[in-house]
Amino acid sequence: MTRTAFNAGHVVPMDQRDRVIENGVVAIEDDRIIYVGEDGGFDAIGFAADKTVSARDRAILPGLVNTHIHLIGAYLKGITEDTPGRAGSGLFNRALPILAECRNKDDVYFGCLMNAMEMAMSGTTTLANTWHREVNVAPAVRDIGIRASLSEMLVEIGIGGLNADSMERPWRTDRLERAMDGAVELFETWHGKENGRITTRISPGGPGYTSLEGMARSRELANKLGTGMNVHIAEVPGETEFTLKLYGKRPMDIGIESGVLAPDAIAIHCVFMNENDVKILAASGATLSHTSYHVAKRGYFPPMEKVYPTGLNVSLGSDWCSNDLWQFMKMAILVPRATTGDASMLSGWDALEMATMAGARGLGMAEEIGSIEVGKKADLIFLDLSRPWFRPIRMENFCSNLVYNASGADVTDVFVDGQEIVRNREILTVDHNEVSRETQSRAENIWARAEKKF
Repeated sequence: MTRTAFNAGHVVPMDQRDRVIENGVVAIEDDRIIYVGEDGGFDAIGFAADKTVSARDRAILPGLVNTHIHLIGAYLKGITEDTPGRAGSGLFNRALPILAECRNKDDVYFGCLMNAMEMAMSGTTTLANTWHREVNVAPAVRDIGIRASLSEMLVEIGIGGLNADSMERPWRTDRLERAMDGAVELFETWHGKENGRITTRISPGGPGYTSLEGMARSRELANKLGTGMNVHIAEVPGETEFTLKLYGKRPMDIGIESGVLAPDAIAIHCVFMNENDVKILAASGATLSHTSYHVAKRGYFPPMEKVYPTGLNVSLGSDWCSNDLWQFMKMAILVPRATTGDASMLSGWDALEMATMAGARGLGMAEEIGSIEVGKKADLIFLDLSRPWFRPIRMENFCSNLVYNASGADVTDVFVDGQEIVRNREILTVDHNEVSRETQSRAENIWARAEKKF
């Protein structure tokens, strides 16, 4: 049993709106927070720390929560960023040949390791990953030391078959069966492992990739295993046209009918929604994973001016390539302001809430992570306030200062489960240079093979 007290310049607990503790203390015992408050309060209640760490030029925040990522997307960095995102063309036609060339466990491991390392070093302590054969992804998040919710993608058609110009779907039940077997294997192998750091969920591909029956079966499996769900929905051009033709219903209606959209679900992207779709999503109790930075690069954005007034729980996800949630926070505020002309929409604290407690709620982890409170897991990040872009500091606008000026490069130290995994901007759990070299070598081989398919 080890007690460590951190004396911080500022603590942002995220336990109540705009609360910032100046000259605060956060104390941890093993993997739990045992004190958060003012400096004098810690001494007054008689806690004796085994170790005291001075962090007066730092801000301490809860670790960030990323509710949607495809870690394997490390191999796509800089390649798909300027590619239009029309389904079945452009983006997918460029990305899929690359991902298809990740031929073995080591290709998957190092690609996922690189992205997980990036996330840890930029302050994300919890991620929700969705892809295929997640049992091969799990070792990467284990070795980085990050908290992760993993889900096998339950699809009946490959993403390459999602073509906005074609309404046909050759549904493959055999593919769904294999994916469901993989989801059960993932659950049995990894759920609750690593002191509970790794958990699993169920993730149907959404109405474009999974039939209505397949989505309903996914819900049944989630209920059987006692896990939550993730679903890509209303994400691409042509998806609504497809569901209207096939079912006479819009994607959100399909989500409700299948049972997928519910309080334990994370609805991913949700770009192409009308006002009624927004109401349906809000009424379902699901959490929106807002991939603000990613979708903005594609040239579209969810109707957030309609979303926010509903009280819908909005979290942040990164999706493919860029994984610095500090950039996503900025985009989540700035794009709705620019498109609506309403400069009063949202605040820095709102963006921080999306990146912390909203994500924790969406993943069903609000009792454990997302804020700095006594009894919660010691998932903490430290930001370097000595940087000139933070100065001068005004307490009344502290959270806005962080959101508008911080980047992942300002994160100096990261703790997950009370274990330090980043110290002075260096990852401790793996050899940064070795991972970079190995991933680069594998990427060049993967790209060379994929070029033949472009």
